[in-house]
Amino acid sequence: MQRVRELAQSYSDDEIAAILNAEGLKSNKGNAFTRSSTSWIRHQHAIPPVDKKKPGERTVQEVSQRFGVSPGVVYYWIANKIITARRLNHGSPYWITINPEKELELEKWVHESNRIPPR
Repeated sequence: MQRVRELAQSYSDDEIAAILNAEGLKSNKGNAFTRSSTSWIRHQHAIPPVDKKKPGERTVQEVSQRFGVSPGVVYYWIANKIITARRLNHGSPYWITINPEKELELEKWVHESNRIPPR
């Protein structure tokens, strides 16, 4: 648990699992570590995940608040490649980059749309 606490300051769950396995460590049941087992250890011991968000990136909630739309609209924009988003793995949060031109486009779209419900 202490080793996970140390590694969680700099590495994702996948990376932590790979490091622990490379060090020859095993779980308390004698199994190799996985992303899931590492995540569980962090959860059980209240160890926060590393924040690998880059400067200028926003969360879904931040974009939702910025444009006054629901998070569902932001997920729609991501799914339809209207905005650029990245994530470390399935289940990790999206980190969104919106340049000034795209920001103006989205503002206009939201303002003129009769399909996007106000938040």
